[in-house]
Amino acid sequence: MWPPTRNVLGAKVGWALVVSSALFALSHVAVIPNPLRLAVFFPALLFGWMRARTGSIASAALFHALCNLTASVMEASYFLNYR
Repeated sequence: MWPPTRNVLGAKVGWALVVSSALFALSHVAVIPNPLRLAVFFPALLFGWMRARTGSIASAALFHALCNLTASVMEASYFLNYR
């Protein structure tokens, strides 16, 4: 529907990336109703760019999993030190 119109660091992107990133952010707010969850819009732009650059969702999915793992480790270590 919205073909890529710009080349950003070797990846063709367009409005579809922005819209899908916004939907990604809204879905995170739907799961945990907190406006701070809208901040995932920016990593979603990166995930979409990675998909456009590589032609596969594998790198974006792996990076997303690593981000979630890092956040979990940081959260656990914070609460471990401040109980």
